[in-house]
Amino acid sequence: MIRIDGRGAKYGDVWYDEEPPRDSGVDIVRYHCRHAPVADARFVPFLSMVTGLGVETDAIAARFGKDCRYKIRRAETKDELAAEFIMEPEERLEEFRNFFDTFALQKSHEPCDGQWLRAACDARQLVLTTAARHGEALVWHAYVIAGESTWLQYTGSCFRDRESDYRALVGRANRWLHWKDMLQFKELGITRYDWGGLFQDESMPDRAGINEFKKSFGGQVERSYDCTVPVTFRGWIYLPLRDAWRKGRAALTGGELQGKTPSSGPEATARGVAPRITRA
Repeated sequence: MIRIDGRGAKYGDVWYDEEPPRDSGVDIVRYHCRHAPVADARFVPFLSMVTGLGVETDAIAARFGKDCRYKIRRAETKDELAAEFIMEPEERLEEFRNFFDTFALQKSHEPCDGQWLRAACDARQLVLTTAARHGEALVWHAYVIAGESTWLQYTGSCFRDRESDYRALVGRANRWLHWKDMLQFKELGITRYDWGGLFQDESMPDRAGINEFKKSFGGQVERSYDCTVPVTFRGWIYLPLRDAWRKGRAALTGGELQGKTPSSGPEATARGVAPRITRA
């Protein structure tokens, strides 16, 4: 379980069909990616793409689209890339955060959640990976691992306002890093590579492009559920107060606050790029 101190309550995050420990020390349990809703709990369904790793390596690659395979092969043979798979990420957290937050600023996204990253690291459920060329980091990925599954939590690449050849290089590096990550996770016994969600609404070009990128790896679309369960008196009292605060703030700002953008916070909306888990 990943434990996070919120503003008014302590949260515990569990993934897939994990169960929280009895003496968890948290007020609210957030179940992510459940195959079925928790009984009598508030829940939100969402879609994601999952690549199965429990088959031979060649069988995994055979599901990729032709263009996807070509770009990975070119990255492997011609782009002089180097990958790191960081299972003890504590000393690299700031490096990752600086890179991702620069990417987020370019894309008008929220920065990464440093407190959550630290908590995931302390729980030994965080893996960072990066692809670099000649010492320059091109792409970073951050994953949650739980049981035999891994979830793409954050992904970032910085290439805006660069020439087209450089943007193409970064795009190939990103695909290549996903492939290298799959191979490393497979060696660790991971059988499910979860892409961190799909946008259900593809009316915006950016969203359609993200979905197309993920689908080019030939995974399977799955529906699962995020559930929020208070487990202490404080949790039972705090949740409705928090919801009322969010509604009031949304009214002041003229828009509906989402717990996840596209997937962050205790209650999920449709997931898309990578979840950012808030602590309100």
